[in-house]
Amino acid sequence: MSRIFGNKDNFAIEYEFIDNPEKVYINSTYGYIKLWVKGTDICTYNKNYQHEGDIYYLVEWFCDKIEYILGYDIFPLSVKGNTAVELIENADQYESDDMLEFDLWYAAKSRWILNHCWFNARNGAVLPCVYFRRFEKCIEISWDNTFWRKEGIIFSSEKDIHIVQFEVFSKILADFLISSVNDLEQRIGNGEKLKVMKRQINILKGD
Repeated sequence: MSRIFGNKDNFAIEYEFIDNPEKVYINSTYGYIKLWVKGTDICTYNKNYQHEGDIYYLVEWFCDKIEYILGYDIFPLSVKGNTAVELIENADQYESDDMLEFDLWYAAKSRWILNHCWFNARNGAVLPCVYFRRFEKCIEISWDNTFWRKEGIIFSSEKDIHIVQFEVFSKILADFLISSVNDLEQRIGNGEKLKVMKRQINILKGD
């Protein structure tokens, strides 16, 4: 049974664990996530396909990155841009004959991306490249999936931006993480990492 948190017409996260004994490679944390933005699941691609993969890694990523997504973690490089996508595109224009400066620049960019883009938690699944960052009292959700076209994959929304009020986003994220971590505990037991994830979620609860 799928669980959904938020309003599909604004912003919502939906997930479900899938049990399919006919596919022996599917483990107990396999399922799908839908990211609803303005009435569209931006994880849908090629019209009828949706994300499927190991949900654990996406839940873990959100737990590990709460303080960066919700906090004051500004883009570290001196480039202009109105969205995370624009900032990264402009940062990629940097060139230098000084190899140390070159390496430091792109290392800073990579660290920021790791903390704000869930793509690195896809674990091989087809997933949109989505960034989450705080902007004043809002959370910006922006994405650019045009690079997937070379793989023959076209997402339902290839490139866009949506702004969600901070309180709305944090409540949806908290509800999603509490639910998914509780489900994971039922499926794989309360290991040390899940205990850490629960403590991380307490930031959202104000505990």
